[in-house]
Amino acid sequence: MTTATSSRRQRNQRLREQATAPDLPVIRPTEYAQRRAALRERAGNAVIVLAGNTEGERGESRSGFFQDPNFSYFTGWLQPGAMLLLSPASYPDAKSEVLLLPDSEPGRALWCGPAADASQPGLAKRLGIAGVARRCQLEGLLAGMLAECERIACIPGSEVEGHLRSVFPFREIRPLSAEIATLRMAKSPAEIARIREAVRITAEGQLRGLRRLQTASNEFEVVADITHEFLRLGAERHSFAPIVASGSNGCVLHYSRNRAPLRRGDLAVLDVGAERSGYAGDLTRTAPVGGRFSKRQRELYEAVLAVQKEVIRAVKPGAFLGRQIPGSLHQLAAKRLDEMGLGPKKQPLSQFFPHGIGHHLGMDVHDPSDTAAPLEPGMVITIEPGVYIPEEGIGIRIEDDILVTEGGAEVLSDSLPKEAADLEALLSS
Repeated sequence: MTTATSSRRQRNQRLREQATAPDLPVIRPTEYAQRRAALRERAGNAVIVLAGNTEGERGESRSGFFQDPNFSYFTGWLQPGAMLLLSPASYPDAKSEVLLLPDSEPGRALWCGPAADASQPGLAKRLGIAGVARRCQLEGLLAGMLAECERIACIPGSEVEGHLRSVFPFREIRPLSAEIATLRMAKSPAEIARIREAVRITAEGQLRGLRRLQTASNEFEVVADITHEFLRLGAERHSFAPIVASGSNGCVLHYSRNRAPLRRGDLAVLDVGAERSGYAGDLTRTAPVGGRFSKRQRELYEAVLAVQKEVIRAVKPGAFLGRQIPGSLHQLAAKRLDEMGLGPKKQPLSQFFPHGIGHHLGMDVHDPSDTAAPLEPGMVITIEPGVYIPEEGIGIRIEDDILVTEGGAEVLSDSLPKEAADLEALLSS
């Protein structure tokens, strides 16, 4: 066996091992039951109605079916067309929580595969839920629950809200978004394990994208390599539309066209996230096309990086993300940017930092949250200062995923290089 053949086999073995998706902790029925119980307590004297996502008669051929995150959070149920009824916590009936499922349609199974329905024996016990019923029973079951309480609670703006208003026009329908956000901000150990894996995959995709940046001629080539790495490592999809934004495109915060040519001397913002087992990663790096920062690019990059490091050090229980809260992490970032004195025409650099310092991360890349609430252990957030100067064609954003701990913060994406010198070394290797 030649040395080259041996090295190739060893490399292929490493790739196979790396591509093996690790087993993740199961979120057990008891955890879903605890979430539902907590929501019932918070909703007061209201019947809760939640609806899962639906799909077309022949499935979702463009994107595939993915469950609504709120519905998945409270049920773990991943098939389309389901609904959930929850009575107030004080309601004594054994059917205080009911999962409603559409009837099976044999013809539809040809296109979408078999699906469980309410007639399946032992389904309620397996799911750890009080009852399972047919979806067509919704209105009758809801009317029975409303005999014991005053109002309905659901997610505002949803299709089910409009239906409920037409069927029960004289009942108060109150929003449920704040209660759900409060619950979803605090992550369980099983959730954190899934986020860690999503972040790991995202970091590997970023590394591949950064390397491809030096040989690609167009932004979409970099996206293609990142996507390949995500899927190879077990991600189900991107957690949001990927951003590879070079030159002035980097000043467009949610740029997603990814069709511009890459030009040496420009900076490129790579903002991508992998979704793994229903949980999201979200990481951004900014790197020079061609491998070397210019003097101006580097001074702005190192300013943003210094601010990010200081803000991460300030992350701890009791800190705040919100822009308008005195002493918040956002205000700390803006203050430090202004102290750099690097804005064009002596303008405050914070004027070129138009977005928040970060957001909560979980089943959604922008997880439901209350930015006026203090951080607590078990929350997962991003820290992502940025500076965007269109007249200079410079956009810079550096983003990491952070677990709030009892003692401060753990950077879940710490393995991904971000020092200017480390990026230049990576790009030249």
